[in-house]
Formats: sequence, structure tokens, C-alpha cells
Amino acid sequence: MSAGIAEREAQVAIVPLDLIQLEDVGAGAANVDAWLQDISGGVVSLERIKNAAGFLPVVGNVMALVDALNDIVRLATSEKRDPLDWVSLGINLIGVLPTPPTMAAARMSLRPTLFLVRQEMRQAGKMVLGDSLIEVLIGHLNADIVGTLDDFVTQAQGKLPGILEDAGKLGEDVLFEIAAGLEQLVDPKLNAKADLLEAEQLVQAAGDQWAYDPKAAISNIFVAAADLCIAAGKGAVNGAVENFVPESVKKEIGRQAKLLRAMVPELRTRMTGLADPGVQNSIGSLLLTLGDAVVSWRSRNGHGQAFNIKPGVVNQARRQGGEGKLETVGFEKPAKARPNKRKNCTCPCPCECACGSTARSISFAMGSESVSHTDFSLPGPFPIEWTRTYCSSLDAFDDDLIGARWITPFTTRFDLVGDGLVFHDFDGRSHEFPLPKVRLFHFNAIENLTVIRLSKDRLVLMRGLEHRETYVRRGQRFVLINKVLPNGAGVMLHYEHRHGGGRCSPSW
Repeated sequence: MSAGIAEREAQVAIVPLDLIQLEDVGAGAANVDAWLQDISGGVVSLERIKNAAGFLPVVGNVMALVDALNDIVRLATSEKRDPLDWVSLGINLIGVLPTPPTMAAARMSLRPTLFLVRQEMRQAGKMVLGDSLIEVLIGHLNADIVGTLDDFVTQAQGKLPGILEDAGKLGEDVLFEIAAGLEQLVDPKLNAKADLLEAEQLVQAAGDQWAYDPKAAISNIFVAAADLCIAAGKGAVNGAVENFVPESVKKEIGRQAKLLRAMVPELRTRMTGLADPGVQNSIGSLLLTLGDAVVSWRSRNGHGQAFNIKPGVVNQARRQGGEGKLETVGFEKPAKARPNKRKNCTCPCPCECACGSTARSISFAMGSESVSHTDFSLPGPFPIEWTRTYCSSLDAFDDDLIGARWITPFTTRFDLVGDGLVFHDFDGRSHEFPLPKVRLFHFNAIENLTVIRLSKDRLVLMRGLEHRETYVRRGQRFVLINKVLPNGAGVMLHYEHRHGGGRCSPSW
């Protein structure tokens, strides 16, 4: 694959299924909504077209559905359509084909498998797949399917022409429904024939579409996309269309509808061609490369078996979060905070950067700068290390006593923000918590922090089982007054009001 083609290719993320967030998929739905509004001068949105377009059922994989719609947007708006965008559309349509549940699980598993193989080939720059990829795919298939990886590949190769033919038909239906929905929303005659109230009642049966279930069916793809967009907080709802739509808008919408219908013959031809293993970057070639890699993996691993079944017993596939199941999303929400540098550090240097920042402490996630300086250390039953940390994004500490945006392990605090809490930790990172009711708690599993509300004005923070910190309320803040170790050793802090402005400073 040439470097130029690789740069133009749409980027996707292949991640564990249980780590995909609603906001990630909602961002993809919002992109489709933005395209609809752009081509219609704001007249058409996902919220409106879901009632005007027909009912087109697909399998219960919202992630594949949203990515397929975005592939169509990309193809529809490209002056010169990239062949790799057709490959992406074919893979995504495979993930949403309405089939019997026994086949749907396999097709949903095939989508991330194909994207992962394609990504590995692009990054390696050669037609070779490593052993680590094969192991990842074994774990991925083990979550849903009983059988060998090579058997899975062989069956997929045999069924691929028929699968892609079905994918082409589904893609054709999607294009026709979008075009019809665009026209109906601006044509008074067509609108008069549509009983939108009845449509509303029918689509409500679709229920919550934020799901990943091969046994479920999404009855209307546009309802799913619109509801997902709104649920993710993207606000994909525009107001009611004015009774009078300018002729210029009607003309442009009609032009866009014709362009979508004109894509149909090419879509069907492209989908059929993707089954040919002799065509570079086709789905057929991806499966061929994967099949060869499995054979090579077997030869290198002796008795190692690329399968997940045990002989002589009844086998059953079970899917649990975190057990290897992968999925693909075309959009990811922006980072909200810096990573915890004390976790998952694989960097050989002593900086504990967890490869989440540059050598000069600039966070890759947020672009913020963070530096730490240790003034002194005191040994003893309660060892004290007075380390000051500066974080450029810690604006809540602009007026702090030890300097703007500096924090220490003894100046951490909770701020009351709205109905919740924001905890500012000693490493300069901030974490949001709900405000627990009295005698209840909230546990942050990622940071291993537990907030317990002892009384109206007193909180306890547990750092795992190692540290217990007590905070008392001072206005709109809960300030630290006590730190205790499991051995009973601890330190007390006393806060005094100074300067007549209600500011508190700690003293020992």
C-alpha cells in the first residue's frame, strides 16, 4: 500500500468492547447529522429524517451501523472516491447485516477481525502478520464463537461472495432510503402522504439502541442513529422545518438525492469485487493473508493450536466484558484528563511517564504541562515526602497559597461543583465524583479511590487500603485535615482563616 493511500484512508480504532464509550459512537452519529444539515441548509437532520425514511432493519450492532453511515457520507462527499473507503464500507455493512442469530455473531466478529488485519498490514508495511495478532484474534473469537480460528477463516472465505452480495443490497437500500427521506421532507405532496404521528409510534418500539447483541434487531437505522446522537449529548435535533422551504434549498436537496441514487450501481459493483482475493486490499485478500498467517503460526508453535475448544466435552462460547472481545469505532471522544503516570508504565526511563507525555512533561492527552519538585523527605512511621507539582491545567488552584497551579499531597481538596464533587489530587489531575448521601460512598475503580460521606460536612477518601484521608467542609470546599496509614501513624492539619478573606492555610 502506498504512503499516499494510507494517509487518505479513514482512521478507525480497534479496542476492547467494554472500553468503548457511548460518547465515542455518538460522535460518529453527530457527524452524519452534521452532513445532513449541511447538504440541506439546516432543513434535514437525523432527528427529522428518521420519521421520513423507511424502516430498514439491521442487526443490533450500533457501532458498525454508525461507521457504515459515515462511510457513505465520506464516499458521497468525495470528488474522487478512494477504493479503501469502499473496503471500509463493505466491512462495516458485514457487521450490520440482518441474519439469523447464529450467523450474526460470526459476522459481527468478522468486522473487527478484518479491520485489525488491515491495520496490522498497514503498520507493518508488508504482507505478514505476527504471532501476537493471531493470539489477540483467538481471544476475540473465543468471546462469541466455539471453534478454530482457521476454520472460522475458511468458512468466511467460502461465504464471502454471498455475504458481500447481501452487503451490497443493504447498502443500496440505505442510499435509497436516505434519498427518499431527503425528498420527502421538502416536498409538500410527499409530506402530506406521510403520517408522521404513526411513524413516531412505530419507531418507539425500537427502544434503546445503544446495544451490541447479535440476537437483537434495530428496526430503523435512522432512529438508532438519531437516538444515539442525542443520548451521547450531541444535540442532533433541529427545530421544526418552516412551512415554506426556499426553492434553492429544494433544488440542492433534490441534487443530493440524485447523487445518492447514482452511487447505487457503483456500490453493488464494488461490494462484489471485494470478494476477489487477487485484488490488493480487498476483503478477500485480507482473509487470504490471515489464513496464511494462521498456517504459519501453527508451524512455528509446534503443538500450539489456534482454537478455543476442548476435546471430549461439550463446549460453549461465553462473552464477558474484558475477556478479549474487540470492536471497531470510527470516532473517539477527546480526552478529558491526563493519564495516571503511576499505572502501566513500560518506559525504561525513571520518569514514570507511562508513555503518556513527552520527556519535557507535556501531556499527549491534554497538551498540559506538569512538573514536580521534591523539597524534602522525612522518614519515620509516617514518612513524609513534600513534593510540589505544577500543572498548567489546574486553574482551580490559581489563588493557592503555595503558588498558582501548584499542589502537594497535603493541599489536596474537594470542590463542590453543581450537584457533585471535583477532587484535585496531588499529581495535578482532577477527578469528578457524585456527592454521596450521608453514610454512603462512591468508588472510582480506575483510580482505586473511594469517597465516603460520614456526615453533612465531612468526607473520607480511601486510597485503596493504604491511606485514609479526612476532609471537612469550608464553604464550597472540603479541605484535608487528616492522613492516616493502616499502622495507625498519621498527620493532622489545622486550617486557619487568614487575610480576612476566608482563605485557609494549613499548619502542622
